Amino acid sequence: MFNNYKNTFHMLRGKSILFCAGLVVASVSLQAQLLYNGGTQVAVTGGGVLYVEGAVENANGLFSNAGYTTVNGYFKNGGTATGGGAATGVYYVSGDWINNSTFTADQSNVVLDGSSQSITGSSASTFYNLTLNTPGSVKTQTIDANVNNIDSLNDCELATGDYKMNILNADPAAIVRGVGFVSSTGPGRLTRAANTTNTYLFPTGWNDNGNIVYRPIEMAPSDVNPQTFNVRLAYDNPTSENYDTATKAGNVTLVNGKYFHLIKQIGSTSPADLTIYYDPSADGQWSSIGRWQDLPQWTDLANTTTATGSPLSSRTKPNWKDDGNEPHALINAVIVTTLFTFPNVFDPGSNDPLNSTFHVIDFGTFVTVQAMRIYDRWGEIVYDSQRDGTMRSYYGANTYAWDGTYQGKKQLMGNYIYTASIKINETGEVKTVSGNLALVR
Repeated sequence: MFNNYKNTFHMLRGKSILFCAGLVVASVSLQAQLLYNGGTQVAVTGGGVLYVEGAVENANGLFSNAGYTTVNGYFKNGGTATGGGAATGVYYVSGDWINNSTFTADQSNVVLDGSSQSITGSSASTFYNLTLNTPGSVKTQTIDANVNNIDSLNDCELATGDYKMNILNADPAAIVRGVGFVSSTGPGRLTRAANTTNTYLFPTGWNDNGNIVYRPIEMAPSDVNPQTFNVRLAYDNPTSENYDTATKAGNVTLVNGKYFHLIKQIGSTSPADLTIYYDPSADGQWSSIGRWQDLPQWTDLANTTTATGSPLSSRTKPNWKDDGNEPHALINAVIVTTLFTFPNVFDPGSNDPLNSTFHVIDFGTFVTVQAMRIYDRWGEIVYDSQRDGTMRSYYGANTYAWDGTYQGKKQLMGNYIYTASIKINETGEVKTVSGNLALVR
C-alpha cells in the first residue's frame, strides 16, 4: 500500500483520510510527488506521522495536523489548515510555506528545513512556534507574518524584506537564536510586544555579500505597560534614505555612514533604556547616539554610557523616549561642559538672525526656557515672556526671545538686566539665572 502512494493518494476528494499513530505513509519513487487535497478532510492525529516526498496542496479542504507532517517540498494552503487543536503538531517543510486562506496554528510548530525558503501567499500566517533550520539558510517573507509564542532563528537569516515579522509574545525569551538574525528593507520591521522591565533583544543584521554584519539593539522598558517596539537595521549610509549625515547639530562632529537603526515605540510613552551594539574593529569608536530630529538634523541624545565587549561593544541611552523620529545612528559628539549660556550683547539691526534677538544659546537642545524677564536701568520690565510671549526658532527649538522693543517702541542703547527660569531637559532640574546684557544699534 505504501509503495503505491503516488497512485492511491495523489488526489484526495470526497472522503476523510486519517493518519494515526504508528502509521507512516511514504513514497519510494524518485519522482517528485504532490499530495493534493481537493475538498476532503485530512487529519494527522497526535503521534501520527505523514511523510510526503514532494509538495502538499490543501486546495479546498481541511488539513489538521496534530502529529508529525513532513513535506519534502512546498506546503500550499488554499483551504483550512490547523495545528490539530490543543495538540502540539509539527509541520516539517523543506519548500516554501504558502498560505492563501486560513491557517490556525493552535499550539503547533512550523519548522522550515530548506536551504532557501519563502513565507508567502495572499494571507498572513500567524504561527504559534516558528523554527528556522539549516544553518546559513535564508527564509524570505513576501507578506507580513506573526508568531504567538517562540520564534527560533537558530543559525538562519529571516529576511522580512519590506514586510513585518511581529512577535506577539511579550516574554523576553520569545526569540531564540544561535547566530541567526533578522534583516529588513524599506518599511520592513522586526516588531516585539513588551510588558516587562526586562531586556528585549532585537537581533538585527545584514548579509553584505557573504559577510554577516550583526548589529542588534536592546530595549529595556521602565515599566510593565503593554507596548510594542518596531526595529529595522538599515545597512546603508543614512544620506541614501534622506537623513543627510552632513546636516547635524553643532555639537555633533560625525555620523556613522555605514548603517543606522529605525526605532519606534507604540502603545506607551514610558521611557526605556536603548542599547545599540557595534563592532569597534569594523565600525570605529563612537561617543554617543544621535537621532534625526528637530530641524530635522542629527542631534546628540547625550548622556549615553558605554560597555566594552568582544566582538561587540555598545552604547546605551538611559530613559530613551520616542519622539516620533525613527532614525538613530552612532555619532561622535563634542564633549559639552556648559549646557547653555546667554549672550552679553545683541544688535536688533544685525543681518545675522542669531544675533538680532536676545535669547538663550543652547549647546544641544539641553534646556528649556520656562520664563524670562528683562529690566532697564531704572528697574522697569521691558520684556516679560509671560506677558509678551515672543518666541523664535533656534536650532530647531522654540525659545523666548527679546527683539529690543517695548510696547512697540525701540529701546535705547545701553545696559539691561535679565532673569530666566531654565529647566534642564535631561534631569528636570529648574534653575534661576540672571546677568547683564548690552543692547547696541
